Amino acid sequence: MTSLPEAQHAWESTFRTDPDGRPLAPLFHRLLMLDVVGTPTPEDAARLEGALQSLEAEFPYGPDGLLTALAWGPGWFERHTPLRRSPVGRPLPMARWENPVLEEIDACLHLASDDEELLADISGRLFGAGPLDQRTRLRLREVRTGFVGRGLPARRLPGAGLPHSAPLMLGFHSGLRGNQADEDSITITEGPLAGGTTMHVSYLTLDIDSWYEQDADTRSAHMFSPRVSAEAAGKLVDDARSDADDLPATAASHGLVGHAQATGRARLNGRARINRRDFATLDHGSPGTHFVSLQRTMEDFHATRAVMNAADAPPHHPAVGVRRRNGINGFIEVRSRATFAVPPRATRSFPCRSARTSATP
Repeated sequence: MTSLPEAQHAWESTFRTDPDGRPLAPLFHRLLMLDVVGTPTPEDAARLEGALQSLEAEFPYGPDGLLTALAWGPGWFERHTPLRRSPVGRPLPMARWENPVLEEIDACLHLASDDEELLADISGRLFGAGPLDQRTRLRLREVRTGFVGRGLPARRLPGAGLPHSAPLMLGFHSGLRGNQADEDSITITEGPLAGGTTMHVSYLTLDIDSWYEQDADTRSAHMFSPRVSAEAAGKLVDDARSDADDLPATAASHGLVGHAQATGRARLNGRARINRRDFATLDHGSPGTHFVSLQRTMEDFHATRAVMNAADAPPHHPAVGVRRRNGINGFIEVRSRATFAVPPRATRSFPCRSARTSATP
């Protein structure tokens, strides 16, 4: 097996690009939400690490094979390690209209591949009978599934009016280079998780019917800026034009605020602070998004999410409200939030373990 990156989150060098040069994320994703059973021992860690390494030896590293990232929640660090506090804080509501379930999940294994059946097979191998079975110390609480790629949302949700070119439910490209933090900038540089990152996972439901009742230019204005037409949005390659510095003026003249326009104000020295790995979903029979965000600290996520709300926009025009004509705020509902730390690959299996004696489960 060739050596893999130290950072579990170092995926992007494996991505292909579309004819316009936009990065293409893996087509299919699974989030395996896990609870720790009992008190893991060094032997349990070796078993988990062995299973992950077996998969890495079996499949190429990248979308044409398999990408993985194993992350750990605050409860893991507080209950099973000697750290005085978790290196990642618990989730919080991020807007006054939100009422999400703030989840306590011990671990999350993010699997990604262009082969959907492969992800189902790996889930079964890790949490079913066989040599890779991890059920002694990890209980599979929930599986979250989804997809991202040109035409997939329209094929998975026929009759909903989604554009055939749409890679995500709301119809626009998400992972343009310029509106993503690069992997080096989200990597933790010191402390017990040096070489890793933090991860926020939100489960969003989407009001697709109301979104597609709008014409294409209005959808583009909501997603980007009132000055960005649907035709211009379709040609964006490197970055999403946001007009972030002109938000008061454009809100006053157009009575509408764009999502990219609002979130662009969180950039530092012109650079985004989070790296999004979101994907569309039809879990529970409803269109939605599993929003996976990677960042060096959770403050980077909080700052970005706070300015996305554009709570300061309504005074600029009476048509703009906290959710009305304000980015995509009026089209999403947040079902749940969870936070995790993503250790470097070398310490990903039950990280930061204490020297406590093993307890009986």
